[in-house]
Amino acid sequence: MSHIENILGRSDMHKEETESLKNIRMHSEAAYEGLISGLGAIGNIAFWACDNKNYSDDMARSDLHALGEMLMYVPGITAALKFNAEEADFNIKEREQKKKR
Repeated sequence: MSHIENILGRSDMHKEETESLKNIRMHSEAAYEGLISGLGAIGNIAFWACDNKNYSDDMARSDLHALGEMLMYVPGITAALKFNAEEADFNIKEREQKKKR
C-alpha cells in the first residue's frame, strides 16, 4: 500500500501505470477528506474547550499557537492532495478515452 508521503506533490503522473494512478487517486482523496474532517473536529474541540473552567488561558494560548502553526501549512497540503486526486483522475479518464478510439 502506498504512503501518502510518497505521492504528495507529484507532477509526473502521466508516466504512472493506470493501477498506480488509481492508488494515488484513492489515497489522495482519502487524505484530503480526512484532513478536512479533522480540521472541523479541531474547530469543535477548540470552540468547546473555551467553556471548560479547568482550561487555563495559558493552556489555551499554547494550544492556539500550535494549531495556528499547523493550520498555516494544511491548506497547501490539502490543495496538493486535491490536485493529485484530480490529476490522477484526469490521466485515468484520458487513457480510457484512448482505449475507446
